[in-house]
Amino acid sequence: MRILHVLNSTSYSGAENVVCQIIDMFGSDKDTQMVYCSPDGPIKSSLEDRRIDFSPVKKLIPSELKKVIKKVKPDLIHAHDFRASTIVSFSAGNIPVISHLHNNYPWLKKKGVKTVLYAVTCGRYKRILTVSASVFDEFVYGDRFRDKLTVLGNPINIGAIRSKVSPQGSEKVFDLGFCGRLAAQKNPEAFVNIVASLKTRFPNLSAVMVGDGVLKNEVLSLIDEKGLGENIKLQGFQKNPYPILQSCKLMCMPSRWEGFGLAAVEALALGTPVVCSNVGGLPGIVNDECGKVCASQEEMTRECLALLSEKSRLEYKSEKAAQRASELDNIAEYKNMLSAVYAGALNIK
Repeated sequence: MRILHVLNSTSYSGAENVVCQIIDMFGSDKDTQMVYCSPDGPIKSSLEDRRIDFSPVKKLIPSELKKVIKKVKPDLIHAHDFRASTIVSFSAGNIPVISHLHNNYPWLKKKGVKTVLYAVTCGRYKRILTVSASVFDEFVYGDRFRDKLTVLGNPINIGAIRSKVSPQGSEKVFDLGFCGRLAAQKNPEAFVNIVASLKTRFPNLSAVMVGDGVLKNEVLSLIDEKGLGENIKLQGFQKNPYPILQSCKLMCMPSRWEGFGLAAVEALALGTPVVCSNVGGLPGIVNDECGKVCASQEEMTRECLALLSEKSRLEYKSEKAAQRASELDNIAEYKNMLSAVYAGALNIK
């Protein structure tokens, strides 16, 4: 069985991490071969590090993708997110296609060109996978195609996360951490504003932001405007962000929207409580024992303030964070579910 994974992104982030994990977990199966396809770019380095077979396109358009399909000769195409799924639907011919949605973008809720175009292609897919029920619940045409839906979640290998940090743990260098793309979805400006509010109580507050993106200059300007140059350290993209996450007392995720929220799981795995917004899959990951799901930026600020002010409460939530992460470990179950999806799409009994 040869499977072609198709993405539209050129850099490494959440969905790309999931695809790499999928390819890794099937790597030992002699009867399964997987190839990664996307426009060429920085992602190439990440794939080389993981020894993943990469077949790039200049641009993700049907004419370019058909060349890759002709070369790879896949039995099945696994398309990731909306644009890639749509392009694949016009390029795959008779090859079975699975559409995998990693995010619940705000435009999903409204009728428009994007939602209509994706709905038109839904009849082409053998299965539609989502990382949380909220993705399809918010899709304006979701009910029409719910019979094709499988809520798969994300692959979570807690042991693999913990293997990338010191088993002895690390000193809590930072009071507050942020890990994600500097983009509208992750709402990095809200994180800066939360740090600004907390600084009035803790003048020497130390915070760190891991990630890069289109809002980097805006974030830097806001940090300067708020006088937080000594309080917030920007670390940029990190191949292994886990030691930094482990060194944070708290992680704050003020996302505007999320599909799943894998960064929350990664922080919990390292004993770092998570204070987050009430979007996407986050309420299914974080609870009041290991952090808090908040309805507003103000509530997130209050919770961070309470935890940083009460050492015993913070230590309790840190302990519960590690326990919660262990409950979420699902790597064997995930592979079994995905294997069943592949077999169904190919009519293999």
